[in-house]
Amino acid sequence: MNILPQENFRFAEIFLLLVLTGVVPLSGQASFQQEHQPIYRNKPISDYYDAIDDKSFYQQKRIHGMKSELNNYSKKLHNLQDRFDQIFYGLSSKGNFQSPFDTTSGPVRPVIGTKVETLPQYPVTSPIASVIDPSPEPSSNQLAFNVDSPGKFTEDGKVVSSFDPRKKTANGLGYYLVLSPGVAIPHKIHKEFLSYRRYDPGISATLAGGFNVSGFKIGIGGAYKKHSFHDSSKLKVSPYSDLTGDSETFAGYLDLGYEFELSRSLDAYFGIGVGYYLSLIEDRKNLGSRKEHDVFLTGTTGLAWRFSEILALRLSYRYFHENEAPAHLAELGLNLDF
Repeated sequence: MNILPQENFRFAEIFLLLVLTGVVPLSGQASFQQEHQPIYRNKPISDYYDAIDDKSFYQQKRIHGMKSELNNYSKKLHNLQDRFDQIFYGLSSKGNFQSPFDTTSGPVRPVIGTKVETLPQYPVTSPIASVIDPSPEPSSNQLAFNVDSPGKFTEDGKVVSSFDPRKKTANGLGYYLVLSPGVAIPHKIHKEFLSYRRYDPGISATLAGGFNVSGFKIGIGGAYKKHSFHDSSKLKVSPYSDLTGDSETFAGYLDLGYEFELSRSLDAYFGIGVGYYLSLIEDRKNLGSRKEHDVFLTGTTGLAWRFSEILALRLSYRYFHENEAPAHLAELGLNLDF
């Protein structure tokens, strides 16, 4: 029997110890690690799961984390919008923020059962798509910036205006006040035996107020109109001379009207008035002054552009009837509903 020398036995013992401790790797193992190292480095995490339920649960966890990050981002945008409203509108939406995603309950790993899964019938909805696109709650506001700020008026679930264009008194009892300055154009010429009287365009103003009942207006009004004699006005008796003076008319009347909506911010209206008037006609050189009074009639129609809940801008035509200087009036006024 051959016996190894003591030096060779000692060398074999040291070599075996180094191999076992990993200082000297085996050539096959080193080449295997070097060959497969890039594959381990580039392999996605989801590939480590063999079951579909495990992969789905992993994706649900990722989606749940993205929802939490979107909630935090939406809250920051809401705080920025709240500061914007306070600076530019004097309003505050603090406390009205709602997170777009509900993250109170996290995903739950499915319970592995023993039932046999059958193939679904086509077409089939992807389970991932149902998680990414849940059915939104119709009453929640999922926007960080409120498009209806600072207004609150919505119609059919959509913001249509920063105020309610329909008047508060559209279906009930309210009050109105209308102030309308204008330009008066007289159309009557007096060709009498002693004088020829014609008037220049003048100024006018009407003020009316009363009750507003479902679009119907019932109230009282007052009107004022003034004209000066035209250059062609003259006295026909000898000695011939030009007439210099003016005609002023004051009237009070019962104001009746109706207003209806054409669009969200545009209304149409018409009205009539019956009352009494007093005219003061004065010629500074010849005829002196005189007074006339009789039944007063007026009628108006026009459009009203509503730019707030109580204010509207009116553009209207009015006929102003009196004996001395009846006129057509073009008015631009303000309508207040309260």
